[in-house]
Amino acid sequence: MTRQRVPGPGRVWAECRERVRHMRLRGEVEAYADGELTGANRMQVAAHVACCWACSGSLQLLRLIKASLRHSPQRTPPSLASARVRRFAQDLSAPTGRNRPSG
Repeated sequence: MTRQRVPGPGRVWAECRERVRHMRLRGEVEAYADGELTGANRMQVAAHVACCWACSGSLQLLRLIKASLRHSPQRTPPSLASARVRRFAQDLSAPTGRNRPSG
C-alpha cells in the first residue's frame, strides 16, 4: 500500500491564496477586455491571462462577442403599436377557431 503525502500547511495556504487571487483577477477580465484597466492593475491581469487557461478562454470569448456585436447591423426594437398590429393581422389570418379572439 502506498502512502499518500499530505501537503503541509504552507502549501495549503499558498494554494488557497492562489485560488483567491485567481477569483479576484477573473472578475477583472471583463474590465481588461473593455480597456478599462490601467497601470499595474492592467499588467497584473495581463500576466494572469497569459498563464491561466480559464481566464484566457473567457477573455477570448468576450472579445469575440464584442466584435460580433460591433459588426452586427443596428436594429431597433419594434414599437408596441407595430407588435399589436402584427398580432392582430396574425389573428385575422388564422383559420376559424384558432387564435381568434372571441367576442
